[in-house]
Amino acid sequence: MGKPKPRLNPGGSLMRVTVLCAAFALGACQTPCPPPSPDPITATYTCVDGSDLVVTFTRAPDAARVVQAGYVTLDLPARSSASGYRYSDGGAELRGRRSETMWVRPGAAETLCRAAR
Repeated sequence: MGKPKPRLNPGGSLMRVTVLCAAFALGACQTPCPPPSPDPITATYTCVDGSDLVVTFTRAPDAARVVQAGYVTLDLPARSSASGYRYSDGGAELRGRRSETMWVRPGAAETLCRAAR
């Protein structure tokens, strides 16, 4: 009988990769993210109902000012959202993600709006 061959640990390389990934992830946590800009951001949306919205998002307070031709300007406070953003008050609601937003004004049907280009 000869010498037994050493067995390779198939999980060993997987363990090394896992440890390296964890080290890189922890290293990324050391770099602080820049704070969000305190300046207001204004976006223009064109809605499928033919209307246009001009929305100014602010950080302090976290709110959205919605301007729609022919209507009174609304200031909507931020509300919690699972993803994206949501602002609402008194039956008006603006919610969305990226370049699409859903807009509803009290007494009006909800409409889809897209960021104007």
